[in-house]
Amino acid sequence: MTGTLFRLLRVASPMKALPALIAGILAAASGIALIGAAAWIIASAALQPPLSALALMITTVRACGIGRAVFRYLDRLLSHRLAFACYEGLQQATYRRSAAMIPLREGNVREGEFLHDLLTGCETLRDFYLRTVPQPLIAGILTAVTCAALLPLSPWGILLIVLLYAAHLVLPHLLRETDLRTESAAYRSALLDRLDGRMELAAAGTLVDATNHLDRAAVNFQQKQSGKRTKRERLFTLLDVLRVSVWILLIILLTPLVANGALTGVQYAVWVLVIEAVLSEYRPLPAASLGTVEAVRAAETILPAMKELREITSPVPDSAPDAPLIEAQDISFGYHASVPILNGLSFTIQRGQHTAIIGESGAGKTTLASLLLRLWEVDGGMLSYRGAKHTELSPTATRTLFGAALQGSYLFSTSIRDNFLRLHEGITEGRMWEALETAQLADVVRALPAGLDEELGANAARLSGGQRSRLLTALALASNAPILLLDEPTAGLDAERGERLIAAVLAELDARGGTLIVITHDLPLLDRMKQVIEL
Repeated sequence: MTGTLFRLLRVASPMKALPALIAGILAAASGIALIGAAAWIIASAALQPPLSALALMITTVRACGIGRAVFRYLDRLLSHRLAFACYEGLQQATYRRSAAMIPLREGNVREGEFLHDLLTGCETLRDFYLRTVPQPLIAGILTAVTCAALLPLSPWGILLIVLLYAAHLVLPHLLRETDLRTESAAYRSALLDRLDGRMELAAAGTLVDATNHLDRAAVNFQQKQSGKRTKRERLFTLLDVLRVSVWILLIILLTPLVANGALTGVQYAVWVLVIEAVLSEYRPLPAASLGTVEAVRAAETILPAMKELREITSPVPDSAPDAPLIEAQDISFGYHASVPILNGLSFTIQRGQHTAIIGESGAGKTTLASLLLRLWEVDGGMLSYRGAKHTELSPTATRTLFGAALQGSYLFSTSIRDNFLRLHEGITEGRMWEALETAQLADVVRALPAGLDEELGANAARLSGGQRSRLLTALALASNAPILLLDEPTAGLDAERGERLIAAVLAELDARGGTLIVITHDLPLLDRMKQVIEL
């Protein structure tokens, strides 16, 4: 937890945060000084002090009032600028994280929980910089100054103040409310699941039962939330009682000092109100302390993505020309630790060695493709690319080797041209047509009313299954990467069209020295491959 907190603080940059912190301290100090000066005026009025002294204190009150307003404005301005600057970077990290983590490994994290963390994590960390960090620091500095001034008068009073400050930070963790994050994510996932399957439920006559089940889950979750709020309110009430109790004890401790002449009546009145003002700065501390836990949890989701933002995107260096293009050594992987999909798999793919991956359904073919692309990481063993171990390469650098079209790959609802441009920035229209020709789709696109600018609809709903598959192949080809990874490229095509597609793809790859890795159930295609890996 401590390491994560330091990483969060480094995101904000201490030097950039310092002006906001100073403004916050000065705003709080001005408010306390205002109360102290007002207490002096009221307490000394009966003593008829010199007019010069009264004028000075009245001026001090006005100056403190103006200073508090100015410093509070600066505090809010600077802290919000800092928080939203961090927020912008965290949002970028969030989007990168979602791209890196979806598809999600089953059993590792629930999709509802993961998406909830992504959507709310940035707001949580924004509040961390706005409220969670400044309040304890400001209150801590004011506490230190107050204790230093109180030291000659009451060492026991100092102990009470320090213990009260610590209680506001520690007690919320000791009495921390039950985490409902998992229940919340489960409820959202169940809700979305029933919404997606409402037609099937209606057809089966079980829609009402499913709705009732969801209603009961909602009531149960709301009851847990209510209990959580009640527990927090009780905690805050307890701390309020402690704060008032400590204040009363401090008044009692200071009272004998007036009797023995160590304090005048005016000084006593000033101390009573100043201490009360200092202790009032403790009110935000419990919420800030609880916010630390939420911030750490959010950071565990967001911060890894920020590391990914700084990844090297340059291609994998071809430092070993004679090394295999890809080498797998005893790799293993499973969605569940107890149920491995791949176990002890080894193979080698040389440059230009077109390779087919075959196997029964569920054997792990598509999983292996995802591992090669490092969408997921192997649980055991080693993958090497051009002689470099995968542990020495960033996932982003590894992916520069591939042009890939996996089973179920997404197509954007915009135009065909936009799909090319989103994946390959700066691609020319000529290269688009070349890729479409190789993918045996150019004639189809030319026949469309808007050609390359034809809108595809949600996930290319306006294309047939075979056309969709060929467009994915064209998008992968357009990368000009040394490895073309295709998952069932001939699915939805007749034998003749599938044969022409593979022949054209191999011709282009051979011309530019590329290598094809294809996952297939199309047995005649195997005759064109130089290697077959059977899972």
